[in-house]
Amino acid sequence: MTSPDRKKKIYEKEPWVSLLTAAVSIVGTFLLTNASVENTIVTEMSEYFTSVDESMSYKQAIATAYEENQTLTTEIQQLKDESAQLSKEVDSLPDISFFSPSLVQDGLEISSNITNGVAKIDGRIYIAAEAVDPFLNGTVTFDETQNILASGATETVAVTKEDLFDTNVLYDGESYDIVPSNIRETVFVGGNEYREGVYLRGNPANNCYILLNPNSDYSTLVIDIGRLDGGEKGDAKLEVYLDEEISTTYSLSSDTPIQTIEIALNYAGSVKLRLVSDAYVEYCIVNPILVK
Repeated sequence: MTSPDRKKKIYEKEPWVSLLTAAVSIVGTFLLTNASVENTIVTEMSEYFTSVDESMSYKQAIATAYEENQTLTTEIQQLKDESAQLSKEVDSLPDISFFSPSLVQDGLEISSNITNGVAKIDGRIYIAAEAVDPFLNGTVTFDETQNILASGATETVAVTKEDLFDTNVLYDGESYDIVPSNIRETVFVGGNEYREGVYLRGNPANNCYILLNPNSDYSTLVIDIGRLDGGEKGDAKLEVYLDEEISTTYSLSSDTPIQTIEIALNYAGSVKLRLVSDAYVEYCIVNPILVK
C-alpha cells in the first residue's frame, strides 16, 4: 500500500494526475446534473404532450413530441382548408329574407301574420301556398307525390285538362287554319286579341270542318267561339259528329262577341266539328280545352 506521503510526492512530481482527477470529478458532476435536467424536462413535457410519458428517456420524449407536433400541424392545416371551403360555401349561399304578411283583398284585411308566407331569395319573391290559398277560397292544394300545385274545387289533385294546342288531337280538316301561321299571327274576336286559335272559313257549300282524334281519352271539349272581328256578319251553326254520327248542333250568333260551349265527347274515338252557314262567314275557336 502506498503511503500518504508517497501519494503526495507522486502528485507533486506528476501534475497531470491532479488535472485528470479534477476533470473526472467535473464530468461526473455534469452528467449527474444533465440527467437531472433531462428528467425534469421529460416530466414537464408529459404535462403538455399526451403522447409523452414520464418513464421515457429524454431522446424518446423529444422524438415523440416532435411526431405529435407534426400530426397537430397537419390537422391544423386541414382545419384551415376546411374553414376556407366553408367560407366559400357561405359566400355562395343565396340572400334570403322571410316575411309574415297580412292578406288584403280589395282593401279588406282577410288574414294577418301569415308566418313566413313570403320569401325573398336573391331579389325574387316566393309566396307560400298557405298565403295564396285564402285569396282562392281554400282551393289550393299541393300534392308532393305528383309534384302538382293545384287550384280548383276538385276532389283529387291530378291533371284532368289539356290545351288542345298542346296535343295532336286536331289533325286535319277543310277551310280552316291554325293560328299562328304564315297567314296570320293573331286573331281578334269580340274585341280581344288571341295568339292561338282555329280560324274557320264558313261557306254555303258547308265544307268547313275540322277533324279530331281524341283516342277515346276525353269526356268534354270546352271552347270559346265567335265571329272574326271585321268579317262578314252572318249566323252559323256548329255541328258535332261523334264516331261519324251527328251528336249535337249549336247555334252561333254573329252579334254575340263570343260564346262558351261545352261539347260532350263521351270518350268518342273520332270527332268532327263542322261549321254550317248560308253565307260566307269567318268564325274562330279560341281557348279550346280537352277534359278527361
